[in-house]
Amino acid sequence: MRSLKIIHTEASEGFGGQEKRILLESLSLIAKGHKILIVGQPNSRLGKEAESRSIPFCKLRMRFSWDLISFFKFIFLIFKYKPDLIHTHSSIDSWIGGLVGRLMRIPVFRTRHVSVPIKGHTFNLVYRLPRKIFTTAEVIKKLLISSKSCDPSKIEVVPTGVDTSVFNRDISKSLFKSEMQVPEETLLVGMVAQLRGSKGHLDFLEAIRQLSSEKARFYIIGDGEGRDLYEKKAAESNLLNSRVFFLGYREDIPTVMAGLDLLVIASTRTEGIPQVALQSMSMGVPIVGTNIGGVPEVLFPSKAGLVVPSKDSMALANGIRILLKNKKIRERMGNMGQEFVDRNFSLEKMIKRTLFFYEEVISD
Repeated sequence: MRSLKIIHTEASEGFGGQEKRILLESLSLIAKGHKILIVGQPNSRLGKEAESRSIPFCKLRMRFSWDLISFFKFIFLIFKYKPDLIHTHSSIDSWIGGLVGRLMRIPVFRTRHVSVPIKGHTFNLVYRLPRKIFTTAEVIKKLLISSKSCDPSKIEVVPTGVDTSVFNRDISKSLFKSEMQVPEETLLVGMVAQLRGSKGHLDFLEAIRQLSSEKARFYIIGDGEGRDLYEKKAAESNLLNSRVFFLGYREDIPTVMAGLDLLVIASTRTEGIPQVALQSMSMGVPIVGTNIGGVPEVLFPSKAGLVVPSKDSMALANGIRILLKNKKIRERMGNMGQEFVDRNFSLEKMIKRTLFFYEEVISD
């Protein structure tokens, strides 16, 4: 396949699974000889992370969907870079990138990462602009189809792949436990997510309060605007720095996951197939996850964890308790999760599928 020049756009200033997928995909495509340019907000974390990985990044202030200044600046960027395709990721940049792509006859792709319902009204044309739409989970594809916001034949499910050279069972379990200074017999439960409302941290904290008899420690990994609130809640329940520990943003997620006995996904509103779920499964760590978005899509067929109702701290606590009490079940789920990811969600499979659709559209 010939080398492609690809522009990825992202209007978000946050840094979660969506932005991490852009970086992962970009690095993988660069390694295969393709040229990548990421266009994002001037002060975004994505920009800093891209530059630290030597991925070309262009700063473009995108204030709203019909931002004419951004629109014309993006046109000049297209003239300069001459891409083969534009790949957009959030609402604002999908309007700007989609309209510019249509105007300049450059194929546009869109990835829909979240399972928030879509308004399919007459003037919501943003999903009619791309030539192809990727979703990260089957449930998101179904939401798009039911919204009647685009031609269903344009939608393809391309879940995020796992780099198994990074997330695997070769990492010592004792590294994280030693850092946390916990006895070998103490079980560690972790939640790896941005600290924001839709991730269900308050439900997780309430579930921990109900697990007072369990010999376990609980770790919240990630950062965000909700940290002060969640730390205050933990302190009010006398959990902070006794049973619950906030570790902030960590670069060494594989080392952290290797030390966990159980991962929790407590999302309450939106999810694709969470990268953290697939990464955890690849490392043989079982999961208790809520029935949101694409979480059941991987936990049910893989049998790598338990699915519980969202916004139900008692159900979450019960799920955690069941797995904490049964080592054999945890080990079986861990093994099944690893096999499932190896078979279905490799990084190489994601990149091959992405390139197949790129070439299909460009050659049309």
